[in-house]
Amino acid sequence: MPEPDASLPELVLRRLAISEQVAAAKFGAGRPVDDPVREQRELARVRALAREIGLDPDLAAGFLNDQIAASKQVQHRLFAQWTARPGDRPAGGPDLSVLRAELDGLTVALLDRLAAAGPDPLEPPEIADERKQEPLRTAFRTLTQRRS
Repeated sequence: MPEPDASLPELVLRRLAISEQVAAAKFGAGRPVDDPVREQRELARVRALAREIGLDPDLAAGFLNDQIAASKQVQHRLFAQWTARPGDRPAGGPDLSVLRAELDGLTVALLDRLAAAGPDPLEPPEIADERKQEPLRTAFRTLTQRRS
């Protein structure tokens, strides 16, 4: 579970880190990166959660869609790396159901922080690893466009 006082950027970074573990689990199991059925189910769940906490469901769904897109960027990059360099392949991977449960908890925390953040645009933090900076920018795409 996320730290109770973690900031929105910290939670987004945590989600991206879990995306690396998700990639390992999917790659090890021979599963594809894309899972449109789960994605649609999660977007519907986020819309419902947003309504419960008084957050704009369209904003929440757009934000989660950004998180999914960022996760896919991470996963596709790792799949390409592991395919090109088989020696880098993970020896199996974590249990995907455990990771998804952690992601579900993070989603709730992210929505809580998003509701508390207010309407002003938010920029992603700068990090040293450019390979991770691009997914981070993707994860903040909706938030950088918000208007008061």
